[in-house]
Amino acid sequence: MMSGAHAWAGETDFKTFRKAAQGEINLQKKIIEQDPLDFLSYFELGLAYLKLGRHEEEVKAYQEALSLSPKSAQVHYNLSIAHDHLKEGGKAIHHMQKAQGLYVTQRNHRKIRTTQRQLKRFYFNYPQEFRALNTEK
Repeated sequence: MMSGAHAWAGETDFKTFRKAAQGEINLQKKIIEQDPLDFLSYFELGLAYLKLGRHEEEVKAYQEALSLSPKSAQVHYNLSIAHDHLKEGGKAIHHMQKAQGLYVTQRNHRKIRTTQRQLKRFYFNYPQEFRALNTEK
């Protein structure tokens, strides 16, 4: 059992964390307002939404980043994970496969292994979606 002091300290840390994440969201939105073509700010906005568990907004931010840089493997990867959080298996698989293909092109073997592990997990979590996507090809 946690003592009262430890519980309070943890609560304060979490409040500080949430406040910092919200501050990051506000900052990135201001930057985007000034420069709507700033790919990195949309990506950072997605990460800030992730910290707060706001996955629908995270997806929208990553989609904007992808519209500016469609060959960003990292954005496809993060978008895949966001869709997984929302239990949108088909979209999660699609973007993870896109990320994997881009990492193959870049010859980034560490990231290829990471995407393979995620796709294996998706195969078990979303078997119907996985089969549907692979029969469409």
